[in-house]
Amino acid sequence: MTSNSDSNKKTPDEIPSAATTETNNAKDTSADLENSAADAEPAYIPYSAETAKSKPNWLWVLPLLLVTLLIGLFAGRMWGEKQPEDNELTTERSVTPQMGTATGVTEVEKEVSQKPVLTVETVTPTQSSVTKDLTADGTISPETTSTVSGKVNGVAIDRVLVREGDQVKKGQVLAIFDTDAMQQQLIQAKAELAEAESSYELAKRDADRVLPLLEINAISQQEADRYVATANQASASVAASRARLNNQNLNMQNAKVTAPVSGVISEKSANVGSVPGPEPLFTIIEEGKLEWQAQVDPNKVGEINVGTPVEVSLPNNKSVMGKVSRISPTAEDGSRQITIYASLARNPNARAGMYQRGTFKLGSDAKSTIPVSAVVTQDGYDYVMQVKAVKNENRETIYRVSRVKVKLGERQGDRVVLLEPIPGEANIVRQGGSFLSDGDVVTIADTNTPAKAE
Repeated sequence: MTSNSDSNKKTPDEIPSAATTETNNAKDTSADLENSAADAEPAYIPYSAETAKSKPNWLWVLPLLLVTLLIGLFAGRMWGEKQPEDNELTTERSVTPQMGTATGVTEVEKEVSQKPVLTVETVTPTQSSVTKDLTADGTISPETTSTVSGKVNGVAIDRVLVREGDQVKKGQVLAIFDTDAMQQQLIQAKAELAEAESSYELAKRDADRVLPLLEINAISQQEADRYVATANQASASVAASRARLNNQNLNMQNAKVTAPVSGVISEKSANVGSVPGPEPLFTIIEEGKLEWQAQVDPNKVGEINVGTPVEVSLPNNKSVMGKVSRISPTAEDGSRQITIYASLARNPNARAGMYQRGTFKLGSDAKSTIPVSAVVTQDGYDYVMQVKAVKNENRETIYRVSRVKVKLGERQGDRVVLLEPIPGEANIVRQGGSFLSDGDVVTIADTNTPAKAE
């Protein structure tokens, strides 16, 4: 009995393990399935317990993995949204490599350890007296003009003594007509007058001689009246001849064209040899005075009054000052604009006919301004670089810049109006902001230092 028992016993090496048995069974099953698949038509593997054991089913794991992945992504998103912004930047941020990177090493970025990228000066907005202006476009025109025409007809111009732009005085000779024909007419008029006066003297003596004879009835009344009528006709002829002579003298005077007022010759149509018609020979700007005629929106006319100062721009970066002299009571047809007239000071650079831009000086207001150099323009918007003091991980104060969008108004020299206040502490970089990025650490180089972070 003992021998049989011992003979039936097997050593551990001879006893096959369960895993080995299962593996062998799986191999046998796979071989059978392959043989069956080769013989069967169509290929079909009947389900059996042995088949289920021989082929592990991992499909039930996929939904579980998918659900786990979605839960992880959602939890990570919610965690990221709940994290507050750390203004003092005192924590370390782990940067996980994206899929596809060559290494799996985690990169750690310490923002608090950033070194200053630039040394800057800071300024704060200040209240400045800002001039309140209203700009408009208009034409420079003569304030008052006088036209000069010839007073003789049918006579050619002999000499022209002035040109456009010349300064003239009242009574100054501007042009002279040809007087040769006038001289002959004057001589003839004088001769006719002398003849008429002689005839009159003779007729008068005859009448004076016969009138006493009428008293003694030596002649008839009819004959005496004839002598008196002859004398009267001779007197009338003298008056007519004298009038013609005066007219010729006047023509001689009018042969000289003179300036009726003092001013500047703005137009000239007189030319030597021409026989002028009724059109003016010269146009004179009285006293050389010019005015600026501007078209202004009716909604803004209420801000302008007679006497409001005006500055009109001129070529070569020059300008001329003036004052509003009158305001048109009606709007222009078509444009519906109101014409404002401003008298200008005399300036050699101002010319009639110029179309120039002018500015109505409406007073001044106190407004917040910043240096133009502090403005950084990017993508069509204006920004300033605001400097704030924060604590690093060692509780040390550092200065960090943030880009702040601003709304600007008119420019006043090297400063510009700030239409809306800058939120928070208004310490901004004076210049060089274009070299900085949002979040950069800087060093302050002046005494206008932002308050230290607590």
